[in-house]
Amino acid sequence: MSYDFHITRAQDWTQGHKDPIGIPEWEDAAAQCPLVEEGAPWKWTDIGLQKTYSVPGETAVFSWRHGKVDIKGYYSDKTQEAAEALAKALGAHVLGDDD
Repeated sequence: MSYDFHITRAQDWTQGHKDPIGIPEWEDAAAQCPLVEEGAPWKWTDIGLQKTYSVPGETAVFSWRHGKVDIKGYYSDKTQEAAEALAKALGAHVLGDDD
């Protein structure tokens, strides 16, 4: 079983839809963040293609889904730094699956 992280405004990441991060604001924040770059789109089975972003040289992928940003892959210190910067820009915080 994998362990993922999430950027959300909710106190429980599974409730991200209650105080959602919108797609345009997510894409704008990611495009303005110097720590990430746009990657290949990710095809979610339930919502289709979404833009992805990642830290250059890292494998973790950031992708919007249902009002939050999911972070999948190896979570390094560089990924943590980018996640925290993006969360701050979005008025959100980073939570792990167990949070």
